[in-house]
Amino acid sequence: MKKCLLVLLILAVVLVAVLPAVAVDFKYGGYYFARWITSDNVTDGNSNLDDNQNYFDQRLRLHFDFIASENLRLVTKYEVDTLWGNNFDKFSSGGGVGADSINFKVKNAYVDFAVPHAPVRASLGVQGLAFLTGWVIDDDFSGALFTTELEPVAIKLGYIAAQNNNVTDPSQEINDWFLNLDYSHGPFAASFIVFYQYGHDAVPVGVTAGGPFVYVDTEDNQLVDLGLALNYKMDWLEAFVNCVQNLGSYDLASTGKGLDYRGFMVEAGANLNYDPLTFTLGGFYTSGDTNPDDDTDNAFSYPVGKSHYWSEIMGLGTLDSNVGGSYLNPVRPPDQQLYTGADDRLNPDYQGGYTAADYPSNLWTITAGVAWQALEKTKLTLNYYYIGTDKSVLGDYLTGEKDRSIGNEVDFYVDQEVLPRLDLRLVAAYLFAGDAYTIFPDDDNAYKAGAVLQFKF
Repeated sequence: MKKCLLVLLILAVVLVAVLPAVAVDFKYGGYYFARWITSDNVTDGNSNLDDNQNYFDQRLRLHFDFIASENLRLVTKYEVDTLWGNNFDKFSSGGGVGADSINFKVKNAYVDFAVPHAPVRASLGVQGLAFLTGWVIDDDFSGALFTTELEPVAIKLGYIAAQNNNVTDPSQEINDWFLNLDYSHGPFAASFIVFYQYGHDAVPVGVTAGGPFVYVDTEDNQLVDLGLALNYKMDWLEAFVNCVQNLGSYDLASTGKGLDYRGFMVEAGANLNYDPLTFTLGGFYTSGDTNPDDDTDNAFSYPVGKSHYWSEIMGLGTLDSNVGGSYLNPVRPPDQQLYTGADDRLNPDYQGGYTAADYPSNLWTITAGVAWQALEKTKLTLNYYYIGTDKSVLGDYLTGEKDRSIGNEVDFYVDQEVLPRLDLRLVAAYLFAGDAYTIFPDDDNAYKAGAVLQFKF
């Protein structure tokens, strides 16, 4: 065996020596952060259950670009997530004693090139994509993207292999196609997107923490998103509007009943800069289902890959935790639930008919905030959110009473440059819970606090 390895090594050295040199530039970058998180009632909304979290985690992201010319490059990105103290086996996050683990993930790997003799640039492979700040999609995916610049309009056309867990079973296959038009002229910018997701005979209705999608019994699931974004930006003012309309339909396999997607969302906001202060005002509205027994699904729906972050507690925010977590046990009755892991989002079984986190539906909010650049390297931010539901939801599973008030959330941030490229963010958030926060008779207030130390390179 040693002789074989020696021969292979010699052959590799000879090949490197005789092959002609290829001029390829190399570019790298990324970031590292270490984070401390503490919270309570974020996943259960009830003080009678113990979901108090207190832990550290970290993330390392690296990107390496191999550039042959301005017309051709290979892009790769990698990620390592570590929950401190977690070292059950070599496939865990590797933060315990010994710390050896297999948790090196390929985030992106794609080739980006200019199509010869055409004003088109193509990207093929696993890559990132975002439309309408995540209201349509914001994730990494495998597929193809084609872009052409026709000043002042940019056109994007693409395909996403959203899911194909079993190549012999079309019920587990999800495919996306999209067309996006971006327009920019002076202070005004606009974006229009048509996004079509064909879910075949399955529709994703939820996702466990890091686990597979959950399916309901459906046939011919077709979701279409029509999205429009408008933005106006000046030195002292920025205003924006985002809206998405659901179209398409799906059939219930068990009854043959057809349902039409008719949900929608609208978001608007403005930032006013009055140095050293910046004032913000805005909010969003996502529709709920008026009558689940009719032929229309009026709740705002998302394709696979949605991710719109907003507030700290209800919208995940800076302290979003996706490392080593899981939801509560969905089998037990609500008053007997047992917390099974660290995941900073409310258990869906405790929500009486709305969704929050990074895919809000049947939810609306009004927000106001102010950011103060107190010193050259110190910034303080205070944000307030009132959060309610579009349609009444179950607020007490014992009496069946319904409500619309999720509550009032206050988020406070301190951003401090410690050293060049090294930044510290302190976070404190508190939710004054309303009766619609959970299905428990008593909805208890929730809090979240923490710190993030980040090094960019």
